[in-house]
Amino acid sequence: MYNVPKNSKTPKACRAGGCGVEYTKCQVDLPRLQRKARLYVGIPEKKEEGERFPVLYMHDGHNVFSDEDAFDGVSWGLIQAYRDWPGLPRIIVVGLECANGGRRFDEYAGFPIAHPGLDRFIPKPVGGKGDLYLDTIVSQIKPMIDQNYPTISSPEYTGMVGSSMGGVITHYAALTRTGVFSRFGSLSGAFFVSESSVLHATERATLTGVHKFFLSVGTRECGVGDQEEYVRVNQAVFAALSKKMPPERLRFEIVENGIHHESAWAKVLPSVIRFLFSDIGKGLQHPPAR
Repeated sequence: MYNVPKNSKTPKACRAGGCGVEYTKCQVDLPRLQRKARLYVGIPEKKEEGERFPVLYMHDGHNVFSDEDAFDGVSWGLIQAYRDWPGLPRIIVVGLECANGGRRFDEYAGFPIAHPGLDRFIPKPVGGKGDLYLDTIVSQIKPMIDQNYPTISSPEYTGMVGSSMGGVITHYAALTRTGVFSRFGSLSGAFFVSESSVLHATERATLTGVHKFFLSVGTRECGVGDQEEYVRVNQAVFAALSKKMPPERLRFEIVENGIHHESAWAKVLPSVIRFLFSDIGKGLQHPPAR
């Protein structure tokens, strides 16, 4: 159906309520980051000739579609979300596999980071390589996706979502890459690893290019920080965002008993997609070229 990269594996398909979703995966070289990664692409079934779709870029891409590939054996269940909620906005979803260990913290932080809870993961302060990571998505991954799939490539139709440190780099993209993305979602963002820098940068940003922002945190988070720390810092980020954005374009949810795990984020994912993309529709035919 699509001109997918030659080394893509056979698409895995889900047909739910008349709305088909399939995904492919392939390995890509990432020269800027000096590593390889699996690239996942979830594709709606075309219903009309010339139909094109908004695009959502997701971090920790190996956790998005498949329990088999997921880090802890449990994915975000994107295919299942469309099976359970066939009326969700039809979008192309792109997931890029993360780096291992401390390199993930490096790539997912726009600012240097430090926190006592990091000591059990990495032996030294890291972070600040978020620009290299985002440049990889903007300059390498996105052009490849736009060339091979029926995307609507303009910022108004392009979003980004991540969890934990993936939420941190998504927020950083909202501050620095609104010429490419305009719809953002952060779930259980670990903003406390560079809290002062995050809040200061948010207060200085205009955010005029941010069309939608979805923010959520659970009351039973336990990752690098403790549950009180997660809730507190996400409330602070929301407060900073709310000074810059009208309430209809910003949503903040505190999920009762929500934990720091893909199983919890899977429950929130349909709400994220619905909030970020429902104003666009289920697919556009021959949208304005940009």
